[in-house]
Amino acid sequence: MIRAWRQFVAIVRKDLVVEFRTREILLTMALFSMLLVIVFAFAFLSDPTRARDYGPGIIWVTVLFASTIGQNRLFDRERENGCLWSLLLSPTGAGTIFLAKATTQLVFTLLMELPTLLLILVFFDLPVVRPGAFAGALVLGTVALSLVGTLFSAMLMNARMKEVLLPLVTYPLLVPVVIAGVKVTSVAVGAPVAEDPGTWLRFLLGFDMIFAVATWFLFGRMIRA
Repeated sequence: MIRAWRQFVAIVRKDLVVEFRTREILLTMALFSMLLVIVFAFAFLSDPTRARDYGPGIIWVTVLFASTIGQNRLFDRERENGCLWSLLLSPTGAGTIFLAKATTQLVFTLLMELPTLLLILVFFDLPVVRPGAFAGALVLGTVALSLVGTLFSAMLMNARMKEVLLPLVTYPLLVPVVIAGVKVTSVAVGAPVAEDPGTWLRFLLGFDMIFAVATWFLFGRMIRA
């Protein structure tokens, strides 16, 4: 167990150090998400009174699209010179590799969300009346995006049309996550909706638990197929 933990930490640390030196993935995700926010702001600010109605949808569409940009490039360095196969042939287990890459993707996405959410809240003047539910939905939803995206990003890393195939494969699985996230976020910003955020948060937690086990189990079998 200690050995697996050290291997996990080593992979995550390697990815973070390389990324913070080059900033290729983070800058791409951040610029894309901010561009989306600006486009949505010009498109919807004609009626500021309805910002609470469409603001949650804008938040989750931006997070979903920007996270896909990062997932497309998550295994680019491992693809070069067969580095992923070297990792798989090493004493490090496939499950440890998957959890490390998913954690790296989670960190990248959360870092992208910070300036993006600040811009959305400022541009659309959205009050966060329930910060606990707001943060819980974003964290649980981002975990789900990272788990599913990491699995299929690894599976499709050598595909010719990876940028097109990845959204086609992952978005149908992530539709329930986006719906639940929008519901909770709507309540959190004070939108006039009759929803119980606790029910949707439990749904997101259950989704994360199921897919954490499923993706961890499938990673080694799918990547070697």
